[in-house]
Amino acid sequence: MERIILDEISFEVDETGLLELLRLQPSSERASEFSQLMAEARLIAKPKAAFAVTTAQATDDRAVNIGGVQFTSRVLRVNLDSAGIVFPYIATCGLELDEWSRKNRDVLQSFWTDTIMLMALGCAVNHLNEYLKHKLGENVVLSAMNPGSLEDWPIEAQVPLFSLLGDCSATIGVRLTAQMSIRPLKSVSGILFVSEESFQNCSLCPRQACPLRRAVYNKNLYAEKYATG
Repeated sequence: MERIILDEISFEVDETGLLELLRLQPSSERASEFSQLMAEARLIAKPKAAFAVTTAQATDDRAVNIGGVQFTSRVLRVNLDSAGIVFPYIATCGLELDEWSRKNRDVLQSFWTDTIMLMALGCAVNHLNEYLKHKLGENVVLSAMNPGSLEDWPIEAQVPLFSLLGDCSATIGVRLTAQMSIRPLKSVSGILFVSEESFQNCSLCPRQACPLRRAVYNKNLYAEKYATG
């Protein structure tokens, strides 16, 4: 199984857009404070990602073997039916920003640093996607599933997923706690795969209040695509 580290990822963020998102007037004192934090972050941010290249094979209606490791999830099994090659991955904002964020700050500044780390994580995820598309073809549709995003694939699945990455997770400074929380917090793990149609975990998740929702909940999707006979 091939394992690859991506540790030279640029931290490229549209600061003007972030100011707008955070509802900060560009000429205000608060905007100036935020810009100072951004300047600090740009100097130290080192988002990273690690992934493995392996195969997936269904073992029964609700299970799939990925790189010799068994995963139980009906949705994952169906989604990977025609994927062939799959890419278990971990992406992170990086220990550098995580340690920087722990400095004593007021509540608002802490919220800003949290947002900055989330942007760094986004840089890592986007870079990983673009890297794979460059290798596979720019027109391929890449989808992802993440342990804990759906009841069908609980967060405990991170344990076997991390085992597929081996020392790669340690190399990029990411670890899994006994409570199944990833450190640094602004990190994500999952399985990337090529699909005919884009899949979003959100399409099967009824939690409407989630601020990270990226697709409309489809209450009929599970019955139509994933329910067993």
